[in-house]
Order: sequence, then structure tokens, then C-alpha cells
Amino acid sequence: MLQLQNRTTKRALDLTKDVPRSGREQLSGFAWLGRAADKARAKQAGTLGEYISLCPFDEGFLERTGVSNDMFLELIAQGMTDDELGSYFERNVPPGQRKAANQWVLVDMADHLADQDREERQAA
Repeated sequence: MLQLQNRTTKRALDLTKDVPRSGREQLSGFAWLGRAADKARAKQAGTLGEYISLCPFDEGFLERTGVSNDMFLELIAQGMTDDELGSYFERNVPPGQRKAANQWVLVDMADHLADQDREERQAA
């Protein structure tokens, strides 16, 4: 329950002991957004562990949404909750870019997501 509570607030997960959300899990209609937020918050809190915030997958997702890496990190630094972050993306990412970002994450990178989910389930 604590893990779910962390995801609906602005508190960081301890990724030295837990795993971020699956990239398939959508936040305000955006696949990958929650996972990127989990990692960015953990980095800010010093609990990132072996994960990488702004990894190439995070950057590819953000590039397709049109939200810069710097802006994303600023939103996290402001302490936005998931709801606030999702609202920002809903207001600032046009539908076509949302569709392109989700297509890239869920279809083009589906094999990578499957491998990642499998690895994290085994580690849990």
C-alpha cells in the first residue's frame, strides 16, 4: 500500500529496494510517464539505485511528447504529484504527439518493455 501511496503523491520510491512502475502503466493517458517520474523522483531523493533517470528510453519518450528533459526535471523538482504531472502533460502535449509517444513506447519498443517487465518481476 505504501508503494501505491508514493505514486499518487510527490514522494520518491526507494529504487534500491523497489522497482519503478512498468512502462506500460499509463499516467493521464501517457505510457512511460509514471516510470520516468518514479526514476526522476528517486534520483532527486538519492534512492535511484542502479536505475538511470533520463535513460535513452526516457529521453525518447520525452522527445516524442515535445517536453524537454530540462522541463521534465523542473516539474519533478517543483514537487508535482502524479496528478499534477499528468495534468501538465495533458495540457501541453498535443494529441498527435501523445499518440506518437504511446505508439513508440507500447508498439515500437514492445520487446524491450517485455524484457524489462520480466527482469523486474524476477528481481522482486
